[in-house]
Amino acid sequence: MLASPQDYVEEAQRFREAGWTAYKIHPVCRPQEDIAICTAVKRAVGESMVLMLDSMWSYGYEDAVRVGRAIQDLNFYWYEDPLAEDDLYGYTKLKTQLHIPILATEHLPGGLYAYTEWIRQQGTDMLRGDVALKGGVTPLVKIAHLAEAFRMKCEIHHGGNSLNNVANLHVTMAIPNCEYFEVLQPDAAQKHGLLEDIEVDGRGLVHAPTRPGLGYDIDWELINRNTVAELR
Repeated sequence: MLASPQDYVEEAQRFREAGWTAYKIHPVCRPQEDIAICTAVKRAVGESMVLMLDSMWSYGYEDAVRVGRAIQDLNFYWYEDPLAEDDLYGYTKLKTQLHIPILATEHLPGGLYAYTEWIRQQGTDMLRGDVALKGGVTPLVKIAHLAEAFRMKCEIHHGGNSLNNVANLHVTMAIPNCEYFEVLQPDAAQKHGLLEDIEVDGRGLVHAPTRPGLGYDIDWELINRNTVAELR
């Protein structure tokens, strides 16, 4: 969350200059201010970047409709988590009022089978998850294949730490229905414990590792240096 619409504009422009092609806004979670942020960023970058909004479960139904209509008119790519994570009824109503794609289910309670009602009742346009929240690589792959069976995307969430992000990267590149690799900002603050970390190149792309296993080395020297106790 940044202090003003202009701060979001400057951040988006900075990433665009670095070659990034998409920018997702985590707003201040006050509807009218969120609309102002999205409008300012859109005016600044136009069609040169794909824009998304992640409202982080902040709105009630009425405000979710108002914000959703504003950003769909701005041609935002998706509208993520406007309502509480378990509000299937609200999401189903919301989808009837909007034509912007909805991305939900990131913190959906339960595992694979919790997704079936969201698909059946058309509560979301895309599924969401990551290795940490969904219990590992295998559960996340199952969720992605479930989405694929309904010709839906499964956009993978940031993993919370470097090693989880590496696992997320493997899943992203092993499935056909995930379009974006999420990089949480400031990304330097999210990097820890690996000798080398995932880097975004000058074209806004990340690349698959080519070594065995997850393909990245844990920085055991760092871990040993910071160890305060050992449980056996």
